[in-house]
Amino acid sequence: MKLCMNGDDLGYTMANTLGIFQAYRDGILRSTTALTNSAYIENAAELSRQYPGLGIGVHLTLTLDKPLTENKTLHDENGMFWTGRTTIWTKDPDYNEIYQEWKAQIERFISIFGRKPTHLDSHHSVHDATEQALKVATDLAKEYGLCLRRYNDRFEFCGKLYGPTFTKENLIAVLEENKGKDLEIMCHPGWCDLELYRKSSYAAGRVQELDVLCSEQMKQYVAENGIELCHY
Repeated sequence: MKLCMNGDDLGYTMANTLGIFQAYRDGILRSTTALTNSAYIENAAELSRQYPGLGIGVHLTLTLDKPLTENKTLHDENGMFWTGRTTIWTKDPDYNEIYQEWKAQIERFISIFGRKPTHLDSHHSVHDATEQALKVATDLAKEYGLCLRRYNDRFEFCGKLYGPTFTKENLIAVLEENKGKDLEIMCHPGWCDLELYRKSSYAAGRVQELDVLCSEQMKQYVAENGIELCHY
């Protein structure tokens, strides 16, 4: 069994980013995806050089901070992406503008990290929120030769562990239920500082996830069951 524990939101805040690196260094995480429009993405890229075994993809976004491109339909009057998971889809977005924005996010990754990303997924699952968005994401995945979360033959996807449900017991239960499968499990580990607390509705829960991923119980379970920790 191969297990790809993917920590979403690399670069969101500095504390969050440091927590993801700790989940790799001291825990069972081997994959993450970066918000390349974030203020901390260059810091994340620099720090990532200490961890060459950590796979890093692009966390495509339409719902956090500012776009990288000039556009007419993807942002509010302050130039910020529409907030929330669903607002943008009520604004009649131009899907060519979405293509250009996501392409810019991928290109910024390549420029900053000096290599292609390992794969693509998205913040708030915008990459398949609509049929048209999925086509844009699929086209970009093909263009860059990358796997796309939930639409690849590498891993089955599990995203049901979040918040109070992200416990050692529940994670082990998921792995038991999926023995013999190659699995990607979405997670959100991180340290929590005041910036994250103010920016995200999911703050302290990230520390709980970090604790689970770095626990001796989880590392022992992985070793005893011959689970191969990997990334895309």
